[in-house]
Amino acid sequence: MPSIGLPMNDRSSSLRLLRGLALISGSLVLAFLLWMLVGHLVGNANGPQGMRFSSASERAAFLFFPVCTIVGLALAYRWELPGGVLVLISLAGLFALRPDLLPTAFWLWGLPAVFYLGHWWLGRRIAPHT
Repeated sequence: MPSIGLPMNDRSSSLRLLRGLALISGSLVLAFLLWMLVGHLVGNANGPQGMRFSSASERAAFLFFPVCTIVGLALAYRWELPGGVLVLISLAGLFALRPDLLPTAFWLWGLPAVFYLGHWWLGRRIAPHT
């Protein structure tokens, strides 16, 4: 197995740091997205008619973000690889439907997924499974 260029102590510290960053940022993003989703579903932010989608692309965008993002972040607590990949795929799908979001900081919603994937990758390099 090739070394990644860090002494074992530094790799273990990096692993703990990535896990902590992933858990903290993922929990904050997940809590915020759930709070916003519940607010939109049960609140009156969308008027008396409730939440309505005027097109299939709006429904798809809603499924990509926040629904698939929430599911991916929840999965990542237990399974980092599928959860992190789902978050990144959901954001890629959203950006494909809404390219106007690309120049904004909207991509930061995927940062916890990058931390989860980094932790998964580094963990495989430190203690590979047979």
